[in-house]
Amino acid sequence: MVVKRIPKMPPDTVTPATTKPRKKTFVVEDWITNDGQRIILYADTGMGKTSLALLAPNPVFIGTDEGGADFYHPETGEIIKRVPNIENFGDIRAAIQQPGLFDAYETVVLDTITIMQDWAIDHVVRTIPTEKGGIVNNILGYGYNKGWNHLYDVMKLLLVDLERLIHQDKNVIIIAQAAIHNVPNPDGENFIRTGLRLHVDKNADTESLYCEWADHLLKIAYSEAKAKEGKITGTTDRAIFTQPKLHFRAKTRPLPKPIPAVVEFTDKADDAIWQWIFQGDE
Repeated sequence: MVVKRIPKMPPDTVTPATTKPRKKTFVVEDWITNDGQRIILYADTGMGKTSLALLAPNPVFIGTDEGGADFYHPETGEIIKRVPNIENFGDIRAAIQQPGLFDAYETVVLDTITIMQDWAIDHVVRTIPTEKGGIVNNILGYGYNKGWNHLYDVMKLLLVDLERLIHQDKNVIIIAQAAIHNVPNPDGENFIRTGLRLHVDKNADTESLYCEWADHLLKIAYSEAKAKEGKITGTTDRAIFTQPKLHFRAKTRPLPKPIPAVVEFTDKADDAIWQWIFQGDE
């Protein structure tokens, strides 16, 4: 009869239950970081979103179309800088994650997140199977709300990538088209509100996710608009709205000098909003 030898077991490296964990010591200090600014610009088409982003400190663009082509800085005359060959959602994330790509720049601009969401939907459909391993033809093919949950998760990954830039002291500007959304109101009648053209629902609200991420959520619109005989009348002067109203989203983070609720944006060289946001950064 052959007796098999039992192999010798390695020493137990598990910390005994009787060993007390090392005590962590805390201190109190000023809450100051060297992080960049998280900024979202939104407006209707043609209101100057790209022009305004071009005035931010030393920007480089990740574009989804040719909307920024042939743009020149109004003061220096330099043509817009961009990352070319961005063709899908994976390219966007790969560019943001590429070491050293943005070392020479202070601000990274995503233009536009509205189109990037369309690319994210395509990414979800191409790469995420159903619970049974099947393939879908569109975002609704996953069943009730499941596709939108996948989209929410994928769009959240993009914010994780951007946070790495923020912690490298890079400013991030996200440009979005505007859209009108229905807002449920548990305390009264529902209402409508202008916000980002991103997916909205009660379970997978991508629009709210991005609005909550931003330090500064800025709306570009006409500075005055009044109802007269059932029609909207007013000037064509543009302004940047920094504080929310019932009918639109906006916000700014606290700064040493509070930003006015409305900041002028009179022409394509007007960088007043950046002077407010980046005060003291020189």
